[in-house]
Amino acid sequence: MRIVIASPPKAGNRWLKCLLRHIYDLESLHGDKKPPTQPREFQEWAERGFPDGTIFHQHCQFSPALCDVIDAVPAHLVTIIRDPYDVFVSLYYWVQEQATHRQGRGKPRPKNGIAGKPLDHPDVLAFLAGDFSTNVMRAEGWRHSGRTVVVRYEELHRDPVAELTRATEAIAPVEPERIARATEVCRAENMRQSGQKKQWQVSATQVGETREGLGAAHLAVFRDRYADVIRSLDYEVR
Repeated sequence: MRIVIASPPKAGNRWLKCLLRHIYDLESLHGDKKPPTQPREFQEWAERGFPDGTIFHQHCQFSPALCDVIDAVPAHLVTIIRDPYDVFVSLYYWVQEQATHRQGRGKPRPKNGIAGKPLDHPDVLAFLAGDFSTNVMRAEGWRHSGRTVVVRYEELHRDPVAELTRATEAIAPVEPERIARATEVCRAENMRQSGQKKQWQVSATQVGETREGLGAAHLAVFRDRYADVIRSLDYEVR
């Protein structure tokens, strides 16, 4: 059993990885143990040895060639999607936390430009209208690819056992007890306690909570830039 989770950031990747890891007794691959996301480099990595019994997540765009390589391993592809409004606010607050913990370490990225600025700052609105589109388009690409098992973040909150049962039926059916046990182990409070790094990487927010800080200017950008994509992901345009 091998699982690759391919989703945009702040969609619930770590939560889903924890759940599937415990359901199937998998080892999580981190850092340098994970492959590049370009199909040829991924294939070269897999040929050197994609360990059986492992799982990892990658933030990459949909590519039929990448899916072909993953299928040939073979490995299972899974994607988690989340309401873009919640994703944006969650990403904003994650950037603020990341800035305090890393203090400028790592490569400069567009999202770094919103660190330390209020949610309604012009630079934050510009990021929403510009670079945030990568996140939304990745979600849309995987959602409609037909090549991955799609899990919905909101359904994991509403009825995790039902959503995971549906997903595992498409991956490899398991006993209900495994799913129930995984949902208990992978509660947000348990994941945050499992390591200092995860304390700020794992969100405890509930569905819809992150939207409360969005104002008229944010909603206008969402309507102008992302209305069609939001609908295609089966969410409501505000």
